[in-house]
Parts: sequence; C-alpha cells; structure tokens
Amino acid sequence: MHLPIGYNEQLVTPKSRRQAAAHWSFIADQKGEANILPDGCCDIILRFTLDHQNQLTNLRPIITGPATSPYHVEYKPGDGWAGLRIYPANARTLWGVQLGTAQDHILQGETAIAHLPNLAKLLQNLKPNSDIHTALLALRTLQNTDNDRLLVHNLIDLIHVSGGQISINHLAQNTDHSPRHILRTVRNMVGLSAKLYARIVQFHRALNLVQKTELSNAEIAAECGYADQAHMIRAFQKFGGFS
Repeated sequence: MHLPIGYNEQLVTPKSRRQAAAHWSFIADQKGEANILPDGCCDIILRFTLDHQNQLTNLRPIITGPATSPYHVEYKPGDGWAGLRIYPANARTLWGVQLGTAQDHILQGETAIAHLPNLAKLLQNLKPNSDIHTALLALRTLQNTDNDRLLVHNLIDLIHVSGGQISINHLAQNTDHSPRHILRTVRNMVGLSAKLYARIVQFHRALNLVQKTELSNAEIAAECGYADQAHMIRAFQKFGGFS
C-alpha cells in the first residue's frame, strides 16, 4: 500500500528523546482517500486547512489511543495533518489511567484539549510561520519517568528486531524478568498486550516484504513466522483491511 503523495515522516533520535518515535505531516494537493495502518502507537495530531495564502485555518487537535485497526480518511486539496507519533513506552504518560480503554480510541477538539490542557497553549501560540512539529515536540509533559521505562524500551526493541516473532518466555530470559512481569509491564505502559503488539510488528514486516521483494506469499508467510499463507492473509485482513 503506497503512502499518499505529500506524506513526510522523520524519525526522532537519539533514543534518549523517545517521548516520540517520529513526527509526520501530510498536506493534500488533490482529492483522495487513504487507509491509515495501525502501528500500536498513539499520536498527537493537529488537523488543519491550508488556505490559498498558505495560512493555517480550522486547527483541530486529535489524540489517538494505541492503534490496532486501519482507519479510513478522505481528503480534499488543502487538508493537512501534522502529527507526533508517541513512542510506545510513553503511551501511559499520554493517557494516564485511561490507557486501559484507549485502544483504537480517538479524542478530538475540546475533548482532546481537556485531556491534554497544554494543547490549548500550543494552539494559542501557533503563528503563520510556526513549525508545528517543533511545537508538538515541546510538549514535555509526555516525558516518561516510570521505573520500568528502560525495560519497556528494551522489550519494544527486542520485538522489532525479531520481526514480532519473539515469545514472552524469550523476552523474559533476555531481560531477566518473569513472564508475568513482562506481560503486566507492557500492558500497563503500552496499552496493548505484548502478543498483540508483536502481531502488529509481524504484519508490517510481512507487508514490507510483499511490497519490496519478489518472494511468493507462501515464502513471506514462512519467513515472517505465520503458520501458513492463510494465517498471513487473516492478519492482513485484520490489521490492513485488505488481503
């Protein structure tokens, strides 16, 4: 699945700044639609309209919970989004006690501001020449100080390096923690189970191989750890909305 023309994304480095994983933007120059694929992360988004004088109008803040389902959007010329993808270990810092019910949940407008009051000041201070990404990155209230934050960083890295194929027992062995502690920590801080997050990572690896290699679907299914091609197709239908 191709990204819409005009979409830009930049990873946030180094790891010490990982309140955010990336910042991204999209401004439409024509009418269209797109499916936004889930990545298990939360986003803070400013939706806007770019008028004929390149001025930002109709600013609307959006906060998303950990995404596990595709989301369909339609757009017309001048529609724009600028977003901050929150690093998974900081999901609880964004959602607090509501993280347990935040999966695939979306807050918009005044509801988003009520949840994250600093958004009101951000919107007030935006000028025509403001860098929205810089303003979003300045939301320091997202900095995670939890004692288990380094553990979650390590767990997320291990899941990605394995392509989503690492078991809970192997995560426990690699971090010298019990499987129960691993399960509880990931759920409490990411907002998803470790298994579900790993399945999303596995899906993205398979999709990348479908798009960028000449391997057959059966070969990709085996490479990515699916039981068979039908298993992979079910994952594509669940996380992508396509087969």
